[in-house]
Amino acid sequence: MKNLLLASAALAVISAPAFAADAVIYDPAPTAPIVASVYDWSGAYIGIQGGYVWTDLEFPAGFGLADENFDGGTLGAHVGLNAQNGNLVYGVEADINYTWNENEYVLFGDTYEVGTDWSGSLRGRLGYAFDRTMIYGTAGLAITNGFVEGPGVDESETLTGYTVGAGVEHAFTDMISARVEYRYSDYGSDDFGLGLGDFDVNEHAVRVGVSFKF
Repeated sequence: MKNLLLASAALAVISAPAFAADAVIYDPAPTAPIVASVYDWSGAYIGIQGGYVWTDLEFPAGFGLADENFDGGTLGAHVGLNAQNGNLVYGVEADINYTWNENEYVLFGDTYEVGTDWSGSLRGRLGYAFDRTMIYGTAGLAITNGFVEGPGVDESETLTGYTVGAGVEHAFTDMISARVEYRYSDYGSDDFGLGLGDFDVNEHAVRVGVSFKF
């Protein structure tokens, strides 16, 4: 009986490493990676913008004056609506701006003020979004108000043309984004009631803006 107990104990000691070698260790199931949500540009928005404009006035041929530049600051507001399909963002936007770019001219001893005061546009926008950053192009209708004021002259004309441009916009929060934009606008021509021929007006503008999406 004693020999039987000793044999059983020896067998248990010998078998223990074999059972340990055959044991299977199961790793815990891997957890799914956390994927950051992609920003959605869809929705309506309003905002403000400001910057600088370079307005060119081309005098009628034979007028005897070189083309003039009317440069100055600008401040305005915009409203728009975006829709998103994959990375493509498309929408419509309107803006209105006031510009301080008038020049003074002395003719025959009298001082005349010439410039533009307000401008606006109605444009389409098409962009490509990298999550919260979007690059975009824009084009559409542009209008501005040009004026000539002086002794015996008080003319104001609304000019209509087109505008094209591009920009980059970044959404810092789900509701607030900021942009930098360049646009070229050709407002066509008008004689401003002076009977001297048509004056061509075009503009380069760089603006920064902040939008609030709702």
